[in-house]
Parts: sequence; C-alpha cells; structure tokens
Amino acid sequence: MIKEYIDKDNKKYYEVKNHYIGKDVFTGKEKRISKKGFRTKREAENYCIKLKSEFLEVGFKSNQDYTFQDVYDLFDEQYKRKVKDTTYYRNTLHFNKHILPFFACMKVKDIKLVVCQKFINGLSESFKKATVKHYSILASMILDYAVKLEIIATNYMKYTEIPRMKEETKQDNYYTKSELLEFLEVVKNNYSLELYCTFRVLAFTGIRCGELCALTWKDFDLKNKTLSVNKNLTYVKGGYTVSETKTKSSNRIIYLDNETVEVLKQFRKQRSFVPLDTSVFNKKPELLKYYLNGICAKKPNLKRITLHGFRHTHATLLYESGIDVKDISNRLGHSNIKTTLDIYTHLTEDKKKDVTDKFSKFMSM
Repeated sequence: MIKEYIDKDNKKYYEVKNHYIGKDVFTGKEKRISKKGFRTKREAENYCIKLKSEFLEVGFKSNQDYTFQDVYDLFDEQYKRKVKDTTYYRNTLHFNKHILPFFACMKVKDIKLVVCQKFINGLSESFKKATVKHYSILASMILDYAVKLEIIATNYMKYTEIPRMKEETKQDNYYTKSELLEFLEVVKNNYSLELYCTFRVLAFTGIRCGELCALTWKDFDLKNKTLSVNKNLTYVKGGYTVSETKTKSSNRIIYLDNETVEVLKQFRKQRSFVPLDTSVFNKKPELLKYYLNGICAKKPNLKRITLHGFRHTHATLLYESGIDVKDISNRLGHSNIKTTLDIYTHLTEDKKKDVTDKFSKFMSM
C-alpha cells in the first residue's frame, strides 16, 4: 500500500509499505516491498510498477508459475489509470464476481482452449449472449496482458465460441406516441409538478437518466429554449458523484419544445428561492425507478418500460416523425450514426404498417 506521512521537518512524503509484487519463483513465498521518501504519490506508484515489472521478468525466465490472479493484479494497476472511474468500478465488480472465482488460482500457462470454452459454456447457462460476450472480453484482457508480458504465447479465450442460445421474447422498451401521452397524462393528474416535469424532460429530450439527475438550473436557458448537457451523475464506490459526460459527443445543446419550456417555467416559479447552481431534479435514479413502478401500477394496462426506455421512446418517435438519423444521433449525443442505427431504429407497429401501405400503394399505381 502507499501511505502519506510527515517527516520530522514537517514535510509531506509518501511511502510504499508491505506492497505485494508477486510470488518468489524459488521459495513460493510472497514478495513484498517497502520504501520511504517519495515526494509524490505518482513517484511511489511508478516505483511499485517498476519493481513489479522487474520481478515478473526474473520470474518468467525462471518458470511460468504465474496464476491468473497474479497477472490480474499487474493488469489492474495499469487499467485503473486508463479508464474512467465508473468504468473501472463497474468492471472490477464483474471481475470479482464472475471471472476471478473461476480463473484466479489457475496457472496462466494451463488456461488452454478447453478451459476457456468451459468458462464460456458456464456463463451461457445463466446470462444473455451480450453479457457472456462482455465477460469473455474482460477475461481476454487479462490473458492478452499475459501474452504481452511473455508469460504465455497464446490467448485461447479469443478462440472460444458462444453456444447457440434460446432466443428470448423481448418486450419493446419504449412507448408509442399514444402510450407516452397516456403515461404523461397519468403523471400530470396524479403526481407533483416536479415528477411530471422530470418525465416530460426525459421523454421530450432523450437525455440519459444520469444526465437528467446532474442538471442544474444554470443548464437551462428558458428564454432561448435550450438545455446544455455537460455532466453526468454516476455511482462509484458506494456513492453518487457528478462527473463528466459519458463521451465527448455527449456534451451537447438540446432545443426544447414550447410546452416543455412552459412546464419548466412553472416548476422554476415553485423553486425560485433556490440558486441557479442547485440540482433541478433532486431525485436519484433508484427513487425515479420507484416512482415509475408506482405510476405504472396506477394504470395496469400501461406497458412497463425502464427509465432508459424514455430515451428509446424519444429516439423512436423522432424517427417516426421523419427526422434524419444524423440529426437524431446528434440530439442523443452519440459518437457516430452507427450507434443510433444499431440501437434505436426499431419501428413501432404504426410505422411498420405505414411502410407496407406506402409500398402497396406504389405497386398498384
């Protein structure tokens, strides 16, 4: 571990204390290092990485008894420097829950194709195809790192195949125009102005739930009818924090429709006493999920969708209204049109029927 300390001259330094760098290939005992006198935390971290790398090189020349856990620990020190805190936190949970329990104690040199395929087959019994693929990519990252360090020559995870899985009947996670209007009517007539404003902004802008929860009044320009999306509420290490948006393209200006502006003006009038840098919607995602479930319970015939489903709804209705896909992509904050096409161009039943009717009419001319 790396700790901060104050020396006798009242100067701040950092020390590496009992830091694990691997197993001694000759004795089988853990190798740990300690050293004081680093002026910065980064200097101490670099020292740990350097000694761990040197130790690994010596160990490799002697034998190849490194376990998956050993390589993961080396990989982890680099990985957390390269990705966002949210990505690191989420994937660390996946590693600890689904990957390390299977591989941790195995020697990397023994992880052949049959072992990797067994891992994939086991996942396929419990998870959807996309989830299995994600976990296989994470496991592959560790084996790729082992190849990079010349501990092994081949990453066999790359040669695995996901078994054919039973197709699940998936309910559309979005509302049609009539369903959305019905939902908003229920909220408007039975809940607070704040909650109605919350779901209207979600549905009429297509912003992500985390982006919504991070909004302050300063982000709204009600005179010019715009909304500035420039931050995101994320869950990291047991708590929520406001951070930068998901991607660079997620920073965007969204124009608001007249009715949404009027609803926001009414809500702002209620909250005129709060500063402009105050959160507009003082609710966390899990509380919004709770309200969403309650709203749907009031109207049993109303289809249940997720909070992210309002983003799908917005994209789909934009598509149905004839908006160009590039403009939809920009409004949603996607980095490229392909993302929009892959996720959001599911047509609702009305649009499908309209396509058929237009084609039939054309052919009968």
